[in-house]
Amino acid sequence: MKKRYFILFLCCVSWFTGRSAVTDSARIEHHATWKNWQKETAWQNPAIHGLSLTLPYSEVYVQMDYLHQSAPFVLQKGTGHFLSEAKAETFLRLSNHSSAWGAASYMTGKQYQVSWNSSSDYDLLNPYILADTLGGDTHCERYGFQGGYAVSKGKFQLGIEAIFRAEHEYRNVDPRMRGIVTDLTLRLGTAYDFGKYQWAAGLEGNVYKQTNDVDFYRELGVIPEFQMTGLGTEYSRFSGDKRTLYYKGGGYGINLDANPLNETGFYGHAKLWRRQYKRMLADLNSVPLTQLFYHSAEVSLGWKHMGGSRQVALDGNLVFVRRSGDENIIGKSSAQYYPIIGKLTMYKNYLIDTYLRGLYGWGSDSGTWCLNGKIGYWSNRERYVYPERKMEAAKIYGRLGGQWMRSLSRTVALTVDMAAAIMVMSVLVSSCLMPI
Repeated sequence: MKKRYFILFLCCVSWFTGRSAVTDSARIEHHATWKNWQKETAWQNPAIHGLSLTLPYSEVYVQMDYLHQSAPFVLQKGTGHFLSEAKAETFLRLSNHSSAWGAASYMTGKQYQVSWNSSSDYDLLNPYILADTLGGDTHCERYGFQGGYAVSKGKFQLGIEAIFRAEHEYRNVDPRMRGIVTDLTLRLGTAYDFGKYQWAAGLEGNVYKQTNDVDFYRELGVIPEFQMTGLGTEYSRFSGDKRTLYYKGGGYGINLDANPLNETGFYGHAKLWRRQYKRMLADLNSVPLTQLFYHSAEVSLGWKHMGGSRQVALDGNLVFVRRSGDENIIGKSSAQYYPIIGKLTMYKNYLIDTYLRGLYGWGSDSGTWCLNGKIGYWSNRERYVYPERKMEAAKIYGRLGGQWMRSLSRTVALTVDMAAAIMVMSVLVSSCLMPI
């Protein structure tokens, strides 16, 4: 068994200027790792999110993200990026029974040496992308807005949240790709206190659209653009000079949660969601070429003790994603109309991520620290039906992290975040079949 080890260590130190001890308590409540332990699970329900926090808090910050790779790990994502983002966030406790929150952000930056990809949102839409052999650096701009409201009446809670993203990615040299994305997510959640637990359910809906095109201005001519269909295959009939397309899609999901009211006891989270995305060729009267389907299930079960000065949590998680892609069989055109005479499910992808994570910490209104860890197994299998192509990879990974927050005075607070990650790539479950 061959193994490859990847080790990553990160350290982040941040200063904060406040006005009182109340601000210190609010910063701990909104940023301490143990306070946000269920941010990616239960807090997807706005009824839980809006009423889990008690202190008002607002902040404006700027952050930068730089990544460099000597060779691209994924060709379609390039060799790295440099991104700058400005963001403002606020949380308001309107009364003992209601709260509102919101955020606005702007990000700009550059991605380096992107190849075999002329579409935005590669992680979401692959393998059904537009691609060419030349590529190059791309520029991007992103605007984000988020807002939510939650209210409680006796033992009943209700919340609503909207998340919007608008993104523009482009290249100012040939091939001049451009992708314009709009992405809207709406969430509705409800919860009810019964016995020693809070029982919650939430619904989520998403609408997505992207317009995508490639232009050439140089006198030397153009190069072909390929309509990719997975694992190196392409829809050859519509590749070449067809360079304007758009994606339409979205989906829906449901999540269920159970949490102890006194912050001590077992907790659980489950989520199911389905999404689909059509790729349509604008050059040929918006004929649909392919359709990508997502089916996902997430389950989490654990125990926690978050009351008092000591915090302990341990949970197990399973994420399963099944993706499948249909290619439409398109008949002969008649008066610019292209009839769809059939479809074939040619692309299949299965992703499994199962992991165990834990946390131990101590906290008070003036300061807090915690240690957290995560160990898991990740597997990804892809298959193209004919000509048959397969790719499979798996890894065992681990992560250790820590956080220390302290109020140095009435106006200054210090936060230190540290993380170390290790991945072991195992060849036992790695294979690749790519016939020529």
